[in-house]
Amino acid sequence: MSVKTKLARKAVKTTAKHTAYGAASKATRKPFRSITLLLVGALAGALVGWLVGRSGGGDDYPDPIAQAPAPTSVVTNSNSTEKTSETGAV
Repeated sequence: MSVKTKLARKAVKTTAKHTAYGAASKATRKPFRSITLLLVGALAGALVGWLVGRSGGGDDYPDPIAQAPAPTSVVTNSNSTEKTSETGAV
């Protein structure tokens, strides 16, 4: 593992610890504010999810492309010495 990768991982780990510690500390100092913000965020997320669900969500995609018809088979004369390919070319 390169030094660059080790430093990047250490930075991510330290940032995550710092964020978790700060959130826990603020929740103990101002629990009402933390609960209020959490509930507001949850309600906003639920409202947006409900609105997206009601709007149809997946109707924005175009219809799938129709498949081309299968090529017609070529019937050769059993007495003929010529051979044909799948496309019918001689």
